[in-house]
Amino acid sequence: MVNELDVEKVALKNAIEHDGKADEKTVLSKLIGSDKSLLKEMNSLRNTVAATVLSVNSLDKDSQIKRASELGLSLESEKKEETFDLRPLPNVDRRIVLRLPPEPSGYMHLGHAISGMINYLYKEKYDGMLWLRFEDTNPNLVREDFVDSFESGYEWLGIKWDKKKFISNDMDIIYSYAEKLIKERKAYLCTCEQAKIKEDRFNGIECKCRSRSIDDNLALFNSAKKGEFKPGQIVVRIKGDMRSKDFSLRDPTIFRVIDTDYKPYHLWPLYDFANTIEDHLCGVTHVLRSNEFKTSLQDYIRLTLGFESPQVIQFSRYNFEGTPFSKRKIRALIKEGKIDSWDDIRLPTVSAIRRRGIQPDAIKEFTLRARYSSSSHEYSWDLLFTLNRRILDPKVKRLFFVPSPILLEVEGVEEKEVSLKFHPSENMGERRIRIDGKFYIPFDDIADMNEGDELRLKELFTVKIKEKMKNKILAEISSYEHKGQEKIVQWVTEDNLNVNVVLIGKLLNEDGSYNPNSIKMVDGVAEATVGDLKERDIIQFERFGFCILDNKPENKFIFISR
Repeated sequence: MVNELDVEKVALKNAIEHDGKADEKTVLSKLIGSDKSLLKEMNSLRNTVAATVLSVNSLDKDSQIKRASELGLSLESEKKEETFDLRPLPNVDRRIVLRLPPEPSGYMHLGHAISGMINYLYKEKYDGMLWLRFEDTNPNLVREDFVDSFESGYEWLGIKWDKKKFISNDMDIIYSYAEKLIKERKAYLCTCEQAKIKEDRFNGIECKCRSRSIDDNLALFNSAKKGEFKPGQIVVRIKGDMRSKDFSLRDPTIFRVIDTDYKPYHLWPLYDFANTIEDHLCGVTHVLRSNEFKTSLQDYIRLTLGFESPQVIQFSRYNFEGTPFSKRKIRALIKEGKIDSWDDIRLPTVSAIRRRGIQPDAIKEFTLRARYSSSSHEYSWDLLFTLNRRILDPKVKRLFFVPSPILLEVEGVEEKEVSLKFHPSENMGERRIRIDGKFYIPFDDIADMNEGDELRLKELFTVKIKEKMKNKILAEISSYEHKGQEKIVQWVTEDNLNVNVVLIGKLLNEDGSYNPNSIKMVDGVAEATVGDLKERDIIQFERFGFCILDNKPENKFIFISR
């Protein structure tokens, strides 16, 4: 015989494990799997399952958890949570040395965070060493706030580095390697115009400056270091193969002149040369970086200087749908006035995602799940928000928020105080709210309801609609017990606060153009307890979603996720 209580337990467990929605077929399958004799009562069983699933799915998740607890139902998942770990690194027969190499020409973003997390997790896995090395060889783009964003961002993520430096701290050492190449006739000073250099490289023609003597090259090199040339008048080039099919090896530039007040240097190394020297000086054994960087030139520089090559592992960039990661693109959006700053909440910068309430452990878990891959992939934000929700769910309080409120007057309500828990299963205390029969509920919840329909005020009672007017609903109490199928709504009393919640959409459309509808506002009222929150506090507005208080004077929240 079908036991309705057993059906309810299975339906509740299935619902709780799947974001509050039980599946009829799954519940039916589990029941039959545990008791084959139920096959004889299939018609009756199907009807019972359908009614029970409908009833269970009408509850919000907190009510489902509460009911499960009343039934003594264990909510331990039958399946063990899959664990994720890093792939083994090759060539780890010695202590590994890794590096975080940010260029402080923009704010740290989610891609940097994930890449930094990969390096840090490997450092921890192999008990290695990690450098924080700022690549400041484009000096006019370096800003102190950019540097701070990386340091504070890594610290927020829990990433601990062992040593820190700026590449410009080693400028004299980098110069010495350039002089070594000049003396060995492996590099030369070129005074050709940039257009001529570009044309000759394209056509595979050797520059006339290639034959300049060692003494003349050294004299020009010293003059360039002293600031006796203007930008574009002279560069240092390493001798490669002007007929190579790899254009990066056709006598590439390794130094250029930059006018800057950043530091007292005039001749600055380019990325590939500076990084090759620094990896050698830092003793880097493994380079873990995105595959936007070509390796051939650095390999050639190492070979030319006689350096040992580190193990290079490249992976695709971590891009997210509808989100610009390019510094150039972000600068353009700021300049055009389409976003306010680098911490605009629609951006993937770490300062922005912190404002949005994303937790460091969610990024860590995402990194372990996504790992690294050489194939290009654009991620949905959904996985990150799902992981973030699991972290927040047992830690944050539940409060009531009513978007687009309409007044509900309930007859016969005794004026009294009611106690409501801050969390259905965690011990977070409770708040007391005085009720008197006047409530505000979401208009959307009653938009399609008519006179005679019932709804349940969460944690209070069920009411029947007597009269539905444009700006007010009149109702009467029909039951103090939850019947199981009436719609559950959150509510606030007249003691409330005006609140607005910012909803965030994709900043970019599919074609890469700006989406002017990427920010929306939801206005409403929240229970007075919201006034006790501090800025940056995260809560869950019942039946609405997780939100973070971004501006306390204005009671402005940012929506995180459902």
